[in-house]
Amino acid sequence: MHPKMAILNLDPNLVLVLAGILVVLGLALAFFGRGILKKIIGIIGMILGGIIGYLGGSAISGGSGYLALGLGLVGAFIGLILFWKLVKIGFALALGILAAALVFLSFGVPASPTGAGDSRVIAAIVAFLIVFGISYYFIEELISIITAIIGGILVGVGAYLFLGPGAMGGIQTWIAAVAVGGVIFFSGAVFQTMQVRRKKRSAAAIAAPTVYAPPPPPPQ
Repeated sequence: MHPKMAILNLDPNLVLVLAGILVVLGLALAFFGRGILKKIIGIIGMILGGIIGYLGGSAISGGSGYLALGLGLVGAFIGLILFWKLVKIGFALALGILAAALVFLSFGVPASPTGAGDSRVIAAIVAFLIVFGISYYFIEELISIITAIIGGILVGVGAYLFLGPGAMGGIQTWIAAVAVGGVIFFSGAVFQTMQVRRKKRSAAAIAAPTVYAPPPPPPQ
């Protein structure tokens, strides 16, 4: 680690540990972020669903442990499925709302209280519907790219903490850290999106009906 990293007023060993943690987390998010996010959200939904189901079972049964445990398991399963679906819908909604807000603001303040104001609302609604539909269809790819971006940033920050400020081999260390983060982002985004497309192709192949060739005509 570069001596100038002492300006952070941190123990050099602690900075190295922090840099290592950031690099490991960044690599995990860049290449497996979609699966990690799915598991985290699923666990949260499972816990909340299990708690709600258990409390509801306890209230209905008057304290019967078996019914409460059964409803808790059912609630955990429902929460696991529901939370992942809601996250995808919520993410697409957020992008749609952002697009609608940008379109609405891009029209500026209308000169008259009618006419232009209605056009802004209609354009914002159209933008919301288009972006929401596209985002929901490509939600897996978007999550892959976003987690790859976060992973690349974490790796870049970890690399900078490891190298420290200054120059190394005639190259500023922050430039090298940005380059490393960019490579990790690009590699992780490609890796994850290829996985998503492979998964979609497999699902489409399974859903497609099997075509059977007609038997040959009997010999004359």
